[in-house]
Amino acid sequence: MMKSVRRRRQKRKEIFGMIGIIAIFIIAGTGYYFIQSNTDALDEYQCSIKNGPNEVTAIIFDKSQAYTNDQVVDIKTSFNLWLAGKESNIKDRPIDLDIFREGNLVQLYVTDQESLDKTEGLSPIAQLCVPKDFRDANEWIENPAFLKKNYDKFISTFSSTIESLTEQAEGKSPIMETFLRISNSESFQSYSDKPHNLLVISDMLQHSDNYSHYKSTEGPSWNVFEKKLGDTVYTKIRLKNVEVQIFWAKRQSERDKKLQTKKLVDFWSEFFNEANAEVTTWILMDG
Repeated sequence: MMKSVRRRRQKRKEIFGMIGIIAIFIIAGTGYYFIQSNTDALDEYQCSIKNGPNEVTAIIFDKSQAYTNDQVVDIKTSFNLWLAGKESNIKDRPIDLDIFREGNLVQLYVTDQESLDKTEGLSPIAQLCVPKDFRDANEWIENPAFLKKNYDKFISTFSSTIESLTEQAEGKSPIMETFLRISNSESFQSYSDKPHNLLVISDMLQHSDNYSHYKSTEGPSWNVFEKKLGDTVYTKIRLKNVEVQIFWAKRQSERDKKLQTKKLVDFWSEFFNEANAEVTTWILMDG
């Protein structure tokens, strides 16, 4: 009798043990599936392999002339905030920060005559997707330290590159040529089904062999531009539905001041309108 009771107890223990083991496997499997289903594999630019970026944002840096010390400081501090999706409450400028939302691919291009003289397509000097803010990490399924490393890499990559560009000046300012080459850039054309944005850091004073705002026979007159280049690729640039924001550097010389007027703003509005793009904001740079 005692042996029979012991056997039954032993059998119950074995059954409960098996149930426990099965339960552990079920919980572990469910946890693994949950983690896998909530983990998005990333490519070399930290973008989702499965879905790609949400949007593509191209920053175009005009290094034709040296920026003033105040402008350099404003460029550095502004981008440190903007890249993190923030704007100073003190300045409260009309920048649309949605272009730097998590999951957007950010690319950095330069108005560089040497690059434009080559037959190769224009490529970004830096590009990364905006990572998730490590401060929003779910510690149960995410690694905050890993997210912080990616976040810091994103900010430092663009901040340091932009800072180095403020130390350079080329002389020529092939702005419209850069827009043309951007429109044909394989990198910028990628993910054509996603919204595309341009953020231009420039004085917007076009100066190249093709056309110059500085020439008295040309200048910031759209009518003159159309008469001279109306049948060329420069009035047939394709940037359909691209939203453009301009971080505008005002120059100090009297010659430049006479050119940087509403007439110049209207010139570029017409230029982008012809390209089926839209200038949404002009953000005045300090200094």
